[in-house]
Amino acid sequence: MRGVTAPRAVAGSLNKIASASVQASRPGFAQATPITRSASTVSHHGSGFGSQMLEPGVALKGYSGREYVIENVLQDRQDRFVYLAKADEQKFVLKNLFENEYNYALPLQLRYNSSPYLRALRDTIPEQRMFVNEYLSDHLLNFAFKDISANTQKRIMRDALRGLATLHDHNIVHLDVKANNIMVDYSETAEGVKVSRVQLSDLEDATYIPVGQALRGVACGNQLWRSPEAHAEGFVGKPSDVFSMALVFIFLRLKRVIFYNENDSQNLDPMGEILARQISTFAEWKDFEAFLAYLGHRHPQIGRFRRIAETFTEANPRQPFGLWQSDALDTHFKDLIRKMTCFDPRKRVTAQQALRHAYFKDIVEE
Repeated sequence: MRGVTAPRAVAGSLNKIASASVQASRPGFAQATPITRSASTVSHHGSGFGSQMLEPGVALKGYSGREYVIENVLQDRQDRFVYLAKADEQKFVLKNLFENEYNYALPLQLRYNSSPYLRALRDTIPEQRMFVNEYLSDHLLNFAFKDISANTQKRIMRDALRGLATLHDHNIVHLDVKANNIMVDYSETAEGVKVSRVQLSDLEDATYIPVGQALRGVACGNQLWRSPEAHAEGFVGKPSDVFSMALVFIFLRLKRVIFYNENDSQNLDPMGEILARQISTFAEWKDFEAFLAYLGHRHPQIGRFRRIAETFTEANPRQPFGLWQSDALDTHFKDLIRKMTCFDPRKRVTAQQALRHAYFKDIVEE
């Protein structure tokens, strides 16, 4: 989307990071799995459809009766186009969906449409199978490089977490939490950058998962923001979103995607490198063993995780996040991240519990 770009030195890396998403979380690929039972395949939808790109100037009438005029294409996502449009001098984002996605996501989005912390549905264009969302200034993968205060950063984290908690309260799992799926509306003033809204976006891929169940058999989301269980294609649910959100928080504080390495593209096993960094950073051994038990002793990735863990020795020690040194990482923040990234998903804090953490107690509303 349009907005302030990152500093030139990091812009190329951010483009790679933004495009590294794996769309395995598409409904219809996932398996809904009771945690205590074997998997069974669930298809949320029927077949998809192809879509042709609309030209600037084309006018589309929404279900509300409002007319949207296409200004330009923001994204071309494999026959699912994202457009910038205008209606009544206001900017909107129009998203093409496949028919099966549209039919599945529409009733879900209506459940949380009133939340100010989710970029929820504002209208639909049924004939085009389009969702209409409000336009916000930028996404966090760009915005994080702005000169903003620690208080503003903390407020962004809290409001993004509020959006995630709203989804989870409805038993809806986002499945693709990452910095460029958190939108920020802001203005430049004489006093500095003023943030007016923070919203968790890209809700079309979110999936309803009943209590006591999880997805299994898919690597949901972007590999750089993905939880260990999602990497393993194990049981994925609300705790997986919480882990990914913690990685976003670290990015916002350090202005660095901690599992990104520009040399990974030349590596024969880039996923293995990311897993090694996750284990080094977050895997206390007791929780690591509990994580393997969570996957199940017959899980095909157990051996891989053990082999990676065995590479850490006295000569090659782990580098736990709690020992990282930076002025941006205070004691409360480290404790929050520790609780959100526990390697055993069953012991991670929930989004609501994270919101009650001491780290968020001293926010000054701007």
